[in-house]
Amino acid sequence: MKPGDPLFLKETPWQLVQLLGKGKSGYSWLVSRNGQVAVYKQIHHEPVSYYQFGDKFAAEIRAYHHLKEAQVNLPALLEYDEKAEWLLKSYLEGPTIAEQVAAGTLKNDVWPLIFRLSRHLQVLGINLDWFPANFIHTGGKLFYVDYEWNGYDPEWDFVNWGIYYWVNQQGMKKFLETGDHTAINLNGTGKPITNQLENVVARLISLQSAS
Repeated sequence: MKPGDPLFLKETPWQLVQLLGKGKSGYSWLVSRNGQVAVYKQIHHEPVSYYQFGDKFAAEIRAYHHLKEAQVNLPALLEYDEKAEWLLKSYLEGPTIAEQVAAGTLKNDVWPLIFRLSRHLQVLGINLDWFPANFIHTGGKLFYVDYEWNGYDPEWDFVNWGIYYWVNQQGMKKFLETGDHTAINLNGTGKPITNQLENVVARLISLQSAS
């Protein structure tokens, strides 16, 4: 698959525009049709050393409905095909939080939104994949562009795991430029580099706890 290739989704013609990214469960492409754009996600079954999956596709569909009920801002699920294991989602324009982290342009008004969401979901027993590539800040709202969720576990929550990716500007810049996971992760793990970031994280947590 490459940009410009045709794509038929339930016999409807689309065109691949750009690979947006690869996650633990699939490849996401920007696709277009008659001036309309959307995100096409094709589930993959490539192994992930630090994560165990069941039925990835069924989990995505269940997760969408569960997170909608939990009042998480999500891109709309437009269409899907269970047999071919793809989903078509609405496209949210704008840089991801990961891109803003790398560029040093993350706005301060994002922090209350992500901390509020984290606290809200902790009460509901939900963890998101808090990696910043999964979030877009637009229209004053924070959107979670993935549908993945897990039961709450403090080891993998925002303040103990995700936030370290949100403050690692140099590491995120290198990761986005090269794909080198060791720029942001402890080698061979799904855990973030925390060295020299603890003080920044502690300050943010303190500020948000006081607000």
